[in-house]
Amino acid sequence: MLKRRLCEAVFQWELTCKGPFLIRDERYADCKKGSKEEGFPDCLFMSHLSKKELETVAKSCNNKPPEMPFYVPGTSIRGPFRALAERIIRSLLPADAPPHLTACNPFEQKNKKNIGCSKRLGEGENNGSKYATACSACKLFGCTGLASRICFTDADIGIGNYESVYRDMIGIDRFTGGVFNGANMRYHVLENTKFTTSVTVVNFELWQLGLLAYVFRDFKKSLVPIGYGKTKGFGQVKGEITKIILTYPKISTQIEHMGSLMSSTTERDYYDISTCEAPSFEHFEAKKNDGLSLYQSVTVTNIDAFWSEIAPFFNKHIEEIRGRAEKVKHQAKEKVI
Repeated sequence: MLKRRLCEAVFQWELTCKGPFLIRDERYADCKKGSKEEGFPDCLFMSHLSKKELETVAKSCNNKPPEMPFYVPGTSIRGPFRALAERIIRSLLPADAPPHLTACNPFEQKNKKNIGCSKRLGEGENNGSKYATACSACKLFGCTGLASRICFTDADIGIGNYESVYRDMIGIDRFTGGVFNGANMRYHVLENTKFTTSVTVVNFELWQLGLLAYVFRDFKKSLVPIGYGKTKGFGQVKGEITKIILTYPKISTQIEHMGSLMSSTTERDYYDISTCEAPSFEHFEAKKNDGLSLYQSVTVTNIDAFWSEIAPFFNKHIEEIRGRAEKVKHQAKEKVI
């Protein structure tokens, strides 16, 4: 499906974290020279510094929190993002639904009832394309043998968009309720942090954008923490979509998608692509083509109206999947009888 680029959606996303925020740089463990008693932290925030530059910082970071070119890897955002999407899908579908009709557990390799798509599709258990037989989550985020439709960029944290501080914490003795000796911790965290990233979806279906509407909504409500120390209250972020850009082979006043752009019915059936019509949408602003691009881009001028238009397609997708799950369950009962 990625051999052709039929449609693309880019979401520019601004995230803000008022409290402590930490993405650990695991290289610091090899560079660390001093001890806790000397004031050296247990970890440092992720940065673009080279290993040699980080070694220099590690020798003197006991005096005060360092100032470095900090950034948030796209993978640190992708993980919580996918976990939330899977939780939404599983919450709306029956608990006993087959894994390919809900959100599979990508790490399950042995239990055949809940086996992940990577293992299941890798063993050739698909009657058509891998995309058609993958679960709803893997259709968007990918699995072994199936490329991801969604991409997250790394987010640089500019100077002035954070406060670099140390957070000292103590360990609790579970038997006495007092301080546990030797369990004091010093974390290097950023506070009042603001960073911007972009989320790109290539060759999307409308229900996939509808799923993103619910995921972005929960981030906007600060329901999804990011990074290290979630159980300690770290990483409580609030996300806000600032811009949405849709790209098509030609300018359209509709929200085109895979089902409306595929010209072959055989191809749609092979990939099990929804054939619903592209909904009309009036809140578009066309971007002038510079003559060097084969594609046309439009910017969404009313983001709330866009989500309101898109979200019902995910609801419809869930109803279709629930119907399929009931049909599979009924067929299984008939075999037993």
